[in-house]
Amino acid sequence: MSTTISGSKATPVRIAFVIVPESTLPPDAVVALDEVDGLITARIAEGHITPELRAELEELHRTVTQQQRWVQTSPELDPHRLERPAEGLGIAHVAWERVAAGVLPEGVLAAPVERDRMLVWLLHEHHASARLCAEVSEYGRRIAGDGLWEQRWPS
Repeated sequence: MSTTISGSKATPVRIAFVIVPESTLPPDAVVALDEVDGLITARIAEGHITPELRAELEELHRTVTQQQRWVQTSPELDPHRLERPAEGLGIAHVAWERVAAGVLPEGVLAAPVERDRMLVWLLHEHHASARLCAEVSEYGRRIAGDGLWEQRWPS
């Protein structure tokens, strides 16, 4: 996702993916997002993502943020905004979807598909759990659907 708006200056946002013991996450969760102005960290439980996919996603997200296709609205106004359920505004759609190994080219573990008001990450089925994808997609309903991040799609 991509840039932060703090006052009038936009700077690249960093998105980090970290694999952690499941015991360090909230009960019944395999992923937790921590957001501050300029950084979002996805803490993912061991066994729900491979280190290879984690690295590939971090690199792909770096590309999206550097291109400034998604803009982080300031979390300083509401530092606990990700903890609330989606309001269902449907502004944009962001999701993670597992796909069969043969859908992606040899050696590719993730591929973004982006359109106006939509970003779907296709993930190799052997590298991400269905539960992880469902939980990240729920975060996507809150983040993109409710406008916490805004897409900057070319007109």
